[in-house]
Amino acid sequence: MKMRKYLEHFLKDFFVACGCLMIIVTIFMEMYSVETMKASLLWQIILGASAYTFYKYAFATKYELGKKAQLICFSISSTLADVMIVLWLFLFSPGRVTDKNLLIIYIIVILAVKGLVHAMMYIDGQTQAKQLNEKLSEYRNGEKA
Repeated sequence: MKMRKYLEHFLKDFFVACGCLMIIVTIFMEMYSVETMKASLLWQIILGASAYTFYKYAFATKYELGKKAQLICFSISSTLADVMIVLWLFLFSPGRVTDKNLLIIYIIVILAVKGLVHAMMYIDGQTQAKQLNEKLSEYRNGEKA
């Protein structure tokens, strides 16, 4: 798949996510009779939509990519989604976070969770590969007998 086509799909999903979040926020604000929307809320919608889109491309969308390209796409997209979440937490946490150490803690926790997820995926993949190889060898042995 060409990069241009891939970016078209990405931008389409990003704008759909922004639009959906905007509709939800508008309905919520209408229910509570809020007349003006703050700029910070718009930035939160953009960060939320971009995190959603990056996660979607990391975990759900594979299009016509090779195995190596899928792994690269997964790593880049999930890392960018993590960055969007850290930015959102840093910029819009209640009480406005001014402590840079808290930002470092956020990044460490997210990277630790990401590392554990990668480790669990690797272990699970190895286990499934071993089970498939055993079943294949049983099938071959049963076929020869």
